[in-house]
Amino acid sequence: MKDKLIDMHVHSLECGIMCAGDVDVTFETVTKGLQEYHVEKACLMPINDISWQPVKAMNDYLVEIVKTHPDYVGFIDIDITRAHFYRGIKEMESEIEYYHSKGLKGIKIHPQNLGVKADDWRLLPIYRLAGELKIPVIIHCYPGSSPGLQDDSDPRAIEKVVRVFHKTTFIIAHFGGVKYFYDMEYLNYENVYFETSGVMPKLEAYFGIDKIKVVFDEIGYDKIMFGSDYPTESITETLRILKLVVPEEKQGEVFYGNADRLGRKFGWWEKD
Repeated sequence: MKDKLIDMHVHSLECGIMCAGDVDVTFETVTKGLQEYHVEKACLMPINDISWQPVKAMNDYLVEIVKTHPDYVGFIDIDITRAHFYRGIKEMESEIEYYHSKGLKGIKIHPQNLGVKADDWRLLPIYRLAGELKIPVIIHCYPGSSPGLQDDSDPRAIEKVVRVFHKTTFIIAHFGGVKYFYDMEYLNYENVYFETSGVMPKLEAYFGIDKIKVVFDEIGYDKIMFGSDYPTESITETLRILKLVVPEEKQGEVFYGNADRLGRKFGWWEKD
């Protein structure tokens, strides 16, 4: 199992580009790249940024992909800009229910791109609904460039959410980045998992392999899943660093087994 890969965090957008147009994220390009790395299954993540990628177009795009590519899982994009309107919450919930009925099997929350913290009132109905629909929520936790502010990724807000909505499964994306890496152990509740996308080279540079191991050991290798952020980040570098951090006997679980079990729990793919 050690050489098998499930990538928990991949980008392919309907608009076809990311990073100010510098990265090609068309589905054809992304699938070709994943095949070269022998990635067997992947989760496709939207970005929650309506200034760059319209939400309805993004969700419709993912619906069409998962219809014909059963090894790909689409996560639902959201728009909270109308939540404060009359019936705004109800309409937002209806959109999520609709795209879930069309085959999307998770929800992406990017607090920074939404310009709010994870415990913002407009997001609370989404966490509740995810629990009712029995689909997981992945939360971006990696301070970076605008839109939004760095402290929108504050894990103190995420901690409130994962404790209150204990019947909902959460996945923490990017391991908190450099700023919040050491806080990740405080999010390690029974309903929380972690994935490694887009952050491992920075963690290596700032902390070194031994300190990364301390945090990973504390969280437990049954809670950690491989994610790359491909094609905006390097799969090669993420794998290289993880193979230094993760004990050899646990690599099969981190690279494949944990995500496979989680996916089967939520009906992401058919039994092989």
